[in-house]
Amino acid sequence: MVAAAGLSACGSISHNIAATMSQMPAVGLSDSAPARPENPPPYPAVHDLPPPRERMVLTEIEQQKLEDDLVNARDRQLIAAGKPVPKRKKIETPGAGPISASSSRTIY
Repeated sequence: MVAAAGLSACGSISHNIAATMSQMPAVGLSDSAPARPENPPPYPAVHDLPPPRERMVLTEIEQQKLEDDLVNARDRQLIAAGKPVPKRKKIETPGAGPISASSSRTIY
């Protein structure tokens, strides 16, 4: 019983000591530390789900065009740097025809 009473007092004693010790010049916050806000900001809503996406996923043709554009940009940079360009493997996508030159280069 005595030990339980002694241990329960430790919580309030440590809180009081922390409050008084933090005000001492060598122990507490420095003078240049910013003041704490009056009302602390609320915790972020970690369980809220984001809204559904408004944009659709790229189609296979759009994804292939995007990959080809990235590979071509990489090849141009390698050529400009004087390094050899690796050979590309031609991968055929079943059911996907070639992309016409008149198609839009902007992919949303």
